[in-house]
Amino acid sequence: MIIWIKKTDGNHVRLTDPWKPRIHIGGNYRDLLELACQPEIANSHFVEKYEKAGDKEKSRVLEVEVDGDREAADLAKKIQKTSRYSKFRFYDIDIPSPQMYLYHKDLFPLALIEAEETSSGVQWTLQDSRESVDYQIPPLKTVKLQVNTKKTRRIRGFEDELASVQIDGDSGSLTIDSGDESEKILGLIEAFQVEDPDVVVTEGGDSFIFPYLARRSQENRILDKLILGRDPSPLHVYEVQGHSYFSYGKILYRETAARLLGRLHVDQHNAFISADCGLTGLFEVSRTCIMPIQRASRATIGTNMTSLQLYHAIKQDVLIPWNKNQPEEWKDGNELVVADRGGFIYEPEYGIHDHIGELDFTSLYPKIMWQKNLSGETVKCSCCPDSTNRVPELDYNICQRWTGIVPLSLEILLTKRATYKTRKKEARDDFEKSLYDQRQSALKWILVCSFGYLGFKNARFGKIDAHIATCAFSRKVLKQAVAIAEAHGFQLVHGIVDSMWLRKPSATAEEYEELCSEISRELNLPISFEGIYKWVVFLNSKIDPRVPVLNRYYGIFQDGTLKVRGIDLRRHDTPGIVRQCQEEMLGVFSEANNSSEFKLLIPKALKVLERYAILLRKRKVPLEDLVIEKNLSKDPGEYTHKVPQAIAARHLVKEGGTVHAGQRVNYILTHDWAGVPEKLALPPELADENTVYDSERYIDLLCSSATNLLLPMGHTTNPSGRCFNTEKLQTARNENLG
Repeated sequence: MIIWIKKTDGNHVRLTDPWKPRIHIGGNYRDLLELACQPEIANSHFVEKYEKAGDKEKSRVLEVEVDGDREAADLAKKIQKTSRYSKFRFYDIDIPSPQMYLYHKDLFPLALIEAEETSSGVQWTLQDSRESVDYQIPPLKTVKLQVNTKKTRRIRGFEDELASVQIDGDSGSLTIDSGDESEKILGLIEAFQVEDPDVVVTEGGDSFIFPYLARRSQENRILDKLILGRDPSPLHVYEVQGHSYFSYGKILYRETAARLLGRLHVDQHNAFISADCGLTGLFEVSRTCIMPIQRASRATIGTNMTSLQLYHAIKQDVLIPWNKNQPEEWKDGNELVVADRGGFIYEPEYGIHDHIGELDFTSLYPKIMWQKNLSGETVKCSCCPDSTNRVPELDYNICQRWTGIVPLSLEILLTKRATYKTRKKEARDDFEKSLYDQRQSALKWILVCSFGYLGFKNARFGKIDAHIATCAFSRKVLKQAVAIAEAHGFQLVHGIVDSMWLRKPSATAEEYEELCSEISRELNLPISFEGIYKWVVFLNSKIDPRVPVLNRYYGIFQDGTLKVRGIDLRRHDTPGIVRQCQEEMLGVFSEANNSSEFKLLIPKALKVLERYAILLRKRKVPLEDLVIEKNLSKDPGEYTHKVPQAIAARHLVKEGGTVHAGQRVNYILTHDWAGVPEKLALPPELADENTVYDSERYIDLLCSSATNLLLPMGHTTNPSGRCFNTEKLQTARNENLG
């Protein structure tokens, strides 16, 4: 294992530890003895481990040392082929060896350590703690790398000649644009050696920049000199292929990582945590979840959280199954009716409401999972059938002997996030406030994911019964909270999962704070008072206006803060022109102090809509404000209907680009005078001064966004779905938008 150390004086050290990963094989003892004598099993011995979390006794399993991750998988597959499939059980096969190294050595990325090289390997002395909230990150030199090409087509490709390279760092900006292509590449290599950055940030480094540099280096026969890491080995990303995958009802796409050995490469296009929380949030997740930083930056939130669970399993001598195969336990129809109910829901009365207070439980589901010991191995365990810990409504037993892997993992996340939120409130300056906010925000995403992951079929320590149990406890908690509120004279207006909207005429903020204190004290769960709305609008369905929509609303607090959920502003596929229009309309409504004033402002807000519609008709809107972003649910050639994102993707492919299912595609709705479907959408990369956008379709989007705001007040588009003419807007007032 190769480890890079950043010293306190700013220098770096490369250490090599002669450590190898180990896999474990379970089965009949005599079969295992026979297997251990096989020539491919070179270094093995028997150890005692728990084969499953929650087992009462350890099992004797064969531990085999392997050279690396690929060798582990190859050996397991070979044994499977030469024996009956069910003869052996395989563990610890697919855990990346750098993570295993960190688990076994009790280390974590960016930890403060002392290291000593000995004849038997590196001896580590940890002088840091994952629980620490006052840790210091070593001074890391960060640069941003950009590449410009001489396009041969309208979009850049691997065949384009290198035009220039730009490196932006703390010491200034360097542009390499002189000489032929090979001289520019060699100049980049030299700049990396001189600047010697620790962190290289790119926009598309995995998908284009580094594969492109490798391709151009090979064309110029200098690939062996393309050394951009600190290890003396060339960059190996000539043919980078990502992969599409299905997650939470969506097809997503992940690029293959381009790693610079000895440096950290963070691709903002391929990063989950750092895109929202910056490098500060990424470092927090990497330390807390014990994930190598480059892997943490590209991994999903669930993968980061799983690393934390794997660590606790390893520390308790629990083996990690290679292929989890735990089906849901049988439930008859009556049990399903009771069990499969989800969280607490109280439908609101749609429309506008005055003087409503909002209360939110903090990390409710993770808190319940932690407090109630809810994990895949603890709910309906076989060892505690008479447990006094029972799931409400369902009467499932919860283990009293074993602390679950999931609750063990949640403890550090909950504790640290609560501390960061407190530190944020007490921050002395904006730098401290931002620091603690980014750290707590990164942990928040892990906590948000933890509940859904508990019911995910591939979760190592998840089970649907534990997911169901969490929902049952949450329903009980919300019912108790509502009862306490009603006992104090508050009326429930809306409730969903972990939030409540309450009404009490003339109630003050102090009364709401007192209510929160009592609920928290009675239920032993933190709940916060978000504020009192001057007015709040709960929206109804455009399909059936008689039905309220649970998670779509907007309103303004007494301190002037606007809160929106589920409307166009919150959608990633909303074009800039629609976003600007809706923001301005909400700005008009924010002048209202109550529902009566709100309704009087509707004509003024519609004039905003009219102004934007006129701008579109007069073609005074820049193309960059018209870009729509959509995820491809399949490869471009697999679409049977000519939807805009598929049309745009095909344009990119025609120009030599590569587009896969799960990738996001940007496009502009264009006007087609000839009625050809292929001309109804165009990627912005291919647009020019002759591109004509379809103003009517964008006006339709504006009208739809206005309808989203005003539907509860009776304002709708006409039945055909087509938008009104701008002239009619002037007399819209209290009439339907159609």
